[in-house]
Amino acid sequence: MSLFNKEKGQGAAECLLGLTLLVVVTVSLKDILLPAENTQTMYLKLSRQVTWEKLRDLENTKLSGSYRLNDDLGRVFGPIDSLLPVNLESENLRVTDPTKIPIFNMVRLTDSWEARSESDLTSRPASLVVNNVLSGDVTEIIQDGLGTIFLAEELESDSLIFGHIDPNVVPESALLER
Repeated sequence: MSLFNKEKGQGAAECLLGLTLLVVVTVSLKDILLPAENTQTMYLKLSRQVTWEKLRDLENTKLSGSYRLNDDLGRVFGPIDSLLPVNLESENLRVTDPTKIPIFNMVRLTDSWEARSESDLTSRPASLVVNNVLSGDVTEIIQDGLGTIFLAEELESDSLIFGHIDPNVVPESALLER
C-alpha cells in the first residue's frame, strides 16, 4: 500500500486547474458582468415595485384581460353583464410593460370587481339580488297584513326588506379609492 495515490492526486490537480480557469474568466469579465448584474437587479426591483404598487403606474404597466380564466369566465359573465348593470371589468391583469422593463416581466391579478364608491356598494349587488323583484308597494301591503294577522313583527315591511343592501356593514377600509 502506497502513501500517495496517483488517482486522487490527478483528480485534485484537475479540480484546481478548473477552478483556476473559472477564476481567470470571471476576473477578466468582471467589467461586463458587474454592470449587467446591477442592471438586472434594477429591473427586478422596478418590476416588483410597479407590479405591487397600490395605484397603478401608467407609464410602466398596462392592463390586460388575456388570460385563460378571464376568457372562460367571460363566456359566463358576458351575457349577465349585458343583461344587468353590474359592470364587471374583464381587464384586471396588471402587466409590466415589456418596452419599459425588458426582463423580469411580472403580472398581478387586481381586484377590479370591488366597489369603488358608496353607490357601488348598493347598486352593483342590488342588480344581482333576486329578492329585488319582490320589493314594491304591493309586497309591503301584503307583508304588513301578514305581520298583523300572525302577530309577527319579522314579516312587516320595515323589518323584512326584500332586496335591501346595507352599505353600513362594509368596513371603511373596503371603500378605498384605487
